This record gives sequence, C-alpha cells and structure tokens, in this order.
Amino acid sequence: MSQNGERRNRGASPQRAVMSRRSARERAISILYEARIKEISPSDVLAAEGEGMADPLTVRIVSGVSSMQADLDARIAAHSTSWDFDRLAITAVCILEAAIWELIDGEVSAAVAIDEAVELAKTFGEPASAKFVNAVLSRVARELGRLGPTESKEE
Repeated sequence: MSQNGERRNRGASPQRAVMSRRSARERAISILYEARIKEISPSDVLAAEGEGMADPLTVRIVSGVSSMQADLDARIAAHSTSWDFDRLAITAVCILEAAIWELIDGEVSAAVAIDEAVELAKTFGEPASAKFVNAVLSRVARELGRLGPTESKEE
C-alpha cells in the first residue's frame, strides 16, 4: 500500500494494466482481422504496433495463429459443412483461428475456448455467427479429442 492507503499492483507497468483474458482475446482477433484486411502476416501487424505493448496472451495467440494459419484454415474449411471457406465472414474466420489454436494449445479447457469464441462471435459477428462458431469448434474439439463423443457444445 502507498502512503495514502492505495493498493499498488507490484510488477505491473504503471502505463498499462494487464489485460483480462477476454480483452487479450479481443485484441488478438482485432490483429488477425487487420492482417486479413491488409493481406499481411498477423506477426507483421503485431510487430508494427510493438510486441512489447501487447498483452502476453495476445502475443501468444497471434504468434500461434500466424505459425499455423494454413492448418487452422484447413480445419475451418473441413468443418464448415455448409459454407465454402472463401465465403465465410472474416470476423468468423479470425475468431475460429484463435479458438482452434487455443484448443490445440491446450492451456484452457475446450469448454472455455469454445464459450469465449461464441461470446466474441456474438459481439463481433452477424446474428448467426455464434451458432456457426459453436458448431465448427465443437467438431474440431471432438476431432482433437478435447470433447468426448457424447459431450457437445452445439445447441
């Protein structure tokens, strides 16, 4: 505590507080979206804004997606049963890439990765995006062995 009784966050930069995990995911989606719009690497977008300025989770997600983007996009295409990959909304693709990377990474449970992605789809996507994201991620999670055959996040 400081002299006037305020609590200080030790180790945190006074210029920026550590982001919440949801905020870090939102920022990662924003970077992935910008990269797709500008047709450049997500790592290039991150580097342009200064990796030191981004939250560590944002950097992990963007770097992870960037390093395996072709595989992630192939998984999205394979599990988007009613849509061609090229016709998917860019926001949905970015949300799916980040969430599938989190499923592969394994740091969070499949349920958390899927729920967070669905909430992001509700915030940034079209009305049907949340159900689409949920369905694709449930299929991918089952394929990765992260959801059991009877366990489902699909509505």
